[in-house]
Amino acid sequence: MTTLRLLNAAAVRDLLPMHACIPLMRRAFTMVATGETLQPVRQAVRHPDGRGLVGWMPGYTTDPEWLGVKVMSVYPANFGTALGSHQGMVLLFEPLHGEPVAILDGREITAIRTAAATAVATDVLAPPNARTLGIYGYGEQALTHIEALLQVRSFESVRVWGRNLERAQHFAADMTARFGVPVSAVKDGREAAACDVICTTTAAPEPIFFADWLRPCQHVNIVGSSIPTTSEVDEETLVRGRLFVDFKDSTLALGGDFRRAKAKGLIDDEHILGCIGDVLTNRVAARLADTDITLFKSLGMVSEDLLASDYILAEATRRGLGQLVEW
Repeated sequence: MTTLRLLNAAAVRDLLPMHACIPLMRRAFTMVATGETLQPVRQAVRHPDGRGLVGWMPGYTTDPEWLGVKVMSVYPANFGTALGSHQGMVLLFEPLHGEPVAILDGREITAIRTAAATAVATDVLAPPNARTLGIYGYGEQALTHIEALLQVRSFESVRVWGRNLERAQHFAADMTARFGVPVSAVKDGREAAACDVICTTTAAPEPIFFADWLRPCQHVNIVGSSIPTTSEVDEETLVRGRLFVDFKDSTLALGGDFRRAKAKGLIDDEHILGCIGDVLTNRVAARLADTDITLFKSLGMVSEDLLASDYILAEATRRGLGQLVEW
């Protein structure tokens, strides 16, 4: 009989602090570059009326060695409710006999590891002297991205833009109180675009960031759009920046912003200079000149989920946390 350890959202938040997750994501990126992971492109099934979908990401990592899968539902109309737009779980299987070992809350893992991955990308791509941060969006990912990026750069101020100014203002006040850094809501997306580092963390189906807002030396993290039919940035933004990704196969298949620019003949597959792991392992240079604009397209990888889950499970076992179920 197998014993499963169940770890809910509260347990994941307790067991996976951001400062611990960032080096795990650095390792996940490196594993992709060195061929230490297997991760098929994410698949999904949509509800017939389009209200939401269920997607799954299976994969394997060598060290730590795990087989696993993340299964998530995405229902955008849940935004702002207790449910949240993303719900699901990560399932871990030990690789020797294939026994299930743990079920972990997928929403919290996704929220933490996505921002931690962006922090790693920002650390290797953004100028060392970056001091201002622009955030598009005011949801869960906006919060975790502010938390994560403050750990890799000493930002002196943060600007937040969202479609609802009042919500953005409430969010900015909360973030100022939480992190002790001045966070202000801005009325126009151009104001947030004037920052050294940009993060788009919205569910916008059409661009909310435009190339004529770019300026030399900036770094832009494109995080929110994760399906082929949506794009947070316009095509010219992709053209003008040195583009890096988490996993090239996913970008080619699912990156709506990349696919739109490619379909118009503005770029081809070689416009992707490499994955973040290629930069970390010195295969590809992040910048060729101080004035370069760098871009990171994030779609998420199951290797990130497996490394995060390995850390959580080890901590839970050490501390005796979680619910044990005979399976």
